[in-house]
Amino acid sequence: MSSTTDLQLQSELIANYNAYAEGLDSKNWALVRSCFCDEVYIDYGDISAPTGAPEIPRKGDDWLVILQTAINGFNCTKHAITNHRVKVDGDSVSCSAYLTADHIVLKDPSFPVIGPDDIATVVGEYTNHYRQVDGQWKICKSQLDVHWSSGNIALFPEAAERAIAMMNA
Repeated sequence: MSSTTDLQLQSELIANYNAYAEGLDSKNWALVRSCFCDEVYIDYGDISAPTGAPEIPRKGDDWLVILQTAINGFNCTKHAITNHRVKVDGDSVSCSAYLTADHIVLKDPSFPVIGPDDIATVVGEYTNHYRQVDGQWKICKSQLDVHWSSGNIALFPEAAERAIAMMNA
């Protein structure tokens, strides 16, 4: 990447990743939704498999509900997405980036100190494919390859149950 146009594209795709991470961590669901096309293909391996096959498109709004169920039950998440690599091949635009995401359930939210049982960390790599919609680059296909996880992985189903209970309250 060397031209101004290439640098602008790279900047816009990184901004999309940043908005996605910020939206997840702040639970700003309108911001998260703004990162995706109205129709999206999702392949997060075992994470997304129960919600649908990767070769079948889903509505962006439906994917948002799945993300809310995965995230809302945590007291805190911190998604760090780094080392962005943009690839342009004809009309196809994609960007790969590393992910480290901490997911925390606090025993006492008024005392934000965690132990090893209170955190689950996921490390992997996103590859997002983009399409321009109304002048903005949006994710039309997202793949997450999880390289490893550490900590209390049992927090994920616990947090999902908490999120569902909050949605039904």
